[in-house]
Amino acid sequence: MTEQLLILGGSLIAVLGMAWAARAMGLGATHDQIRDHAHAIMLADEAECGFGGVSADVDASGYGAIVVNATGAQLLIRAHGNRFVARRIGPGFEARLDRRYLTLRSDEATFGAVTLDLGDQAATVASRLRRVL
Repeated sequence: MTEQLLILGGSLIAVLGMAWAARAMGLGATHDQIRDHAHAIMLADEAECGFGGVSADVDASGYGAIVVNATGAQLLIRAHGNRFVARRIGPGFEARLDRRYLTLRSDEATFGAVTLDLGDQAATVASRLRRVL
């Protein structure tokens, strides 16, 4: 009985220690959201050097955005853990519009799908995507 309590106590201490270590390293921390168009354009330029974004459509909750550059190329940015990831939108993507929500699915399994709440701009963004999909 005493041995079992010692094992249980040791396990509890180990779990609490791991939780403390993860917090100290910033693991599992909530990520920043995309604040505005300028922030989305900055993230696009960080993801793809020289992308040169000129406009952005940002999800209402700030978890994703579509950034467009001067040549019409479009980059999808989405939250991934406490970071952001980006992919150039092209033939490998599938788009589905449902009123104010635009869902983009990549054929790249690790990137997955993202649903953006683009409000009244959703239909405009979806029609712009037809040029690159």
